[in-house]
Amino acid sequence: MPDSFQNALTLLAAIAWATPPEGPAAGNAPLVSRGIWVADADGKPTPPGSFTRGLQTSGLIFREGELWSIGDQRSQFPGQIFRMDPRTARLLEGPVKLEVPPETAGENPEFAAYRRIPNSDFEGFALHPLEPGSLYAITEDKIPWVAEIRLEKGPEGPAPARAPDSHRARIVQLTRIRFPADAEPWRDDLNFRFEGCAIHDDGKTLFLAFERAKDELPRLYRSSLDAARSGKEIELEKVVVAFGDVPPRKDKPEARLNLNDIAFFRHQGRPALLAVARDQERLLVVDLEKKAVTRYVDLDLLDPTGAAIEWASPEGVAVDAPRGRVWIITDPDSVGKSYRARAESAPTGQFADYSPLLFELELGTVLGATGGAGQEGDRGERQNKESRKGRK
Repeated sequence: MPDSFQNALTLLAAIAWATPPEGPAAGNAPLVSRGIWVADADGKPTPPGSFTRGLQTSGLIFREGELWSIGDQRSQFPGQIFRMDPRTARLLEGPVKLEVPPETAGENPEFAAYRRIPNSDFEGFALHPLEPGSLYAITEDKIPWVAEIRLEKGPEGPAPARAPDSHRARIVQLTRIRFPADAEPWRDDLNFRFEGCAIHDDGKTLFLAFERAKDELPRLYRSSLDAARSGKEIELEKVVVAFGDVPPRKDKPEARLNLNDIAFFRHQGRPALLAVARDQERLLVVDLEKKAVTRYVDLDLLDPTGAAIEWASPEGVAVDAPRGRVWIITDPDSVGKSYRARAESAPTGQFADYSPLLFELELGTVLGATGGAGQEGDRGERQNKESRKGRK
């Protein structure tokens, strides 16, 4: 073969290798994971009330070996934080109420507005990567805020009313979010607005996920963290991502795409977000340099017995990149009794209690780097093989 022809082939091969494929890559098969019920410190569920939906966990972060979530507006504990053991999904202490400063003259008027709402609709939850005692949360319904939260450890006051390892959480600032022009929620439903938030590992940028707009696609925005913690209304910059390139899920063709939580991590050295899409029950990898969804992975989320779930409603996602772990938590605000075992016609057991489910996955498997699609994380792999025998 002539050298010139061989060189041409080598060049073409190099170009083909360097050119990324158009559109996001898909996992080969649904990634299977069996969940565990989230319970209180005694292992008991939190049953629903006439309006409440148990714990109704929304948003998830990994902090110092523990998982932290936050109560949604229909939670038995709205505006309170849940600290969990990742191995057992049990609470490590009672729900931690978000405190606000006493009313003072000249205070930020957003605090007065917050005090008038008994159940602000907390959704996204994020940890400052350089300040482990600094948390951020966003609200969706009613008034959209970025809440800066200061976490403190230990009992309050002279009386030992709290355990030594308990926590206090104080809202130190509230910043109202100004809606961008293209951020009109799907069907004008106020529950399809800001759902997720994450912070860049340099601690300078806050990313916000808008669940679904009128064109039936989600949005991604960003703000400087300084602006988001200023107490003054913030304007957002759109991060243009072609979410329309993500195809419908073949086995859920009617499920529309939404973003319900995001977590920052680095993929192949580049800044990225791992997003959970509740309705499609998928994970998306958003490359922030390419401004594109580079991968999506369908999820097959099972209950603790290995049974299929009609609608798992994954709502929060957290990443421990150094150890290669991903956690997903559900928000069981059932619609039409859809939070149930698929083989049942109505919720029973802990489905009827609206107990959330916690799932653990291998980050490498999600990214297609290790393992294979259709495999579980370490916790459930053996149990999943056994449960498949009885699945239909």
